[in-house]
Amino acid sequence: MSLFALVLATLVACEPPPPPVPGELDRTGTALVTVNQKPITQAMLDARVAQFPAEARDRVLAQGTARIKDQLVVDEVLYQEAIKLKLHEKAEMKTSLAFAERMVLANALVEQMVKERTTDEAVKTWYDEHKVQFARPQVKASHILVKDKAEADAIYAQVTSGGDFAAIATAKSTDKGSAEKGGDLGWFEQKRMVKEFADAAFAAEKGTIVAPVQTRFGYHIIRVEDKRDAVPLEDAAEQIKSQMKSEIAEKYVEELKKAATITEAGDAGASVSAPAAPPAEKK
Repeated sequence: MSLFALVLATLVACEPPPPPVPGELDRTGTALVTVNQKPITQAMLDARVAQFPAEARDRVLAQGTARIKDQLVVDEVLYQEAIKLKLHEKAEMKTSLAFAERMVLANALVEQMVKERTTDEAVKTWYDEHKVQFARPQVKASHILVKDKAEADAIYAQVTSGGDFAAIATAKSTDKGSAEKGGDLGWFEQKRMVKEFADAAFAAEKGTIVAPVQTRFGYHIIRVEDKRDAVPLEDAAEQIKSQMKSEIAEKYVEELKKAATITEAGDAGASVSAPAAPPAEKK
């Protein structure tokens, strides 16, 4: 090899690789559809689903993934065209992409810290410190709702004589939402129900089946399953975690700011330029 060829090969080898194209995803795995010979894979779809908040993910999956796949196709068409037009090489776009990356990383850091600090012990401590917030009397009840007083009286006689309350609720209650669950209404506070219903339910003892109560919805036969004076920790845990999230995030940001060296520029401000290149080595 000639000296010139050797020098040229050395220079080529020393050239830094081209910068990565922003937004490019790993395309390995089973292809679902291709766009201009580029596959959109199952792994890409799964990754997109994972981006949804946990509370929305099940609902999204229940609706099927066809719409998500269609959106990935649209995104891919637009993305390919943007790269083709070299929009990512424009100065203002580089700045926007950099800010977007910084925001994603910052949010990921905060979410990680929130998760680490939201321990069972921390949740219990928060609950104990805010017990007054959960000191709310509640009743757990089931009901059967019908329109006619005579029918309500007949059902009341039936269930107080050993009839299967849940089965009758499923068959006859006009409140279809609770009927599917045997009339179960779960736990509720007094203010959540209409006054006549709430007064009767909260006045009754645990295990009582209340005679038909009339409200604007019709006649209710109420069975009081249980009563309690406060919302227990296990039922309040998710609400507490949600409330703790912003508190932990704010505290963590303040910790980082306090630990950082932050100096204000002078009143006139200061001009910042890129650092100078290091001097070439002497040979």
